[in-house]
Amino acid sequence: MPQPRTADLVVFLAVLATAAALVLRGTDPATLTTVTVAVSGLYAAWRGPGRKDRAGEGRSDGDTRER
Repeated sequence: MPQPRTADLVVFLAVLATAAALVLRGTDPATLTTVTVAVSGLYAAWRGPGRKDRAGEGRSDGDTRER
């Protein structure tokens, strides 16, 4: 399985290419917005809760307080 950052890059480029193809095809902006929101939700579900990048730096919820 590819490294998480590599997989993220591949997913980003695939979404970007899809969006570019839809724009070039003349897709309505409202439809493009709907597709973007749906794809971002799928991506968030794919990543799962609390996945840490960069060798485990930081917390997944953005809380930087010491406990």
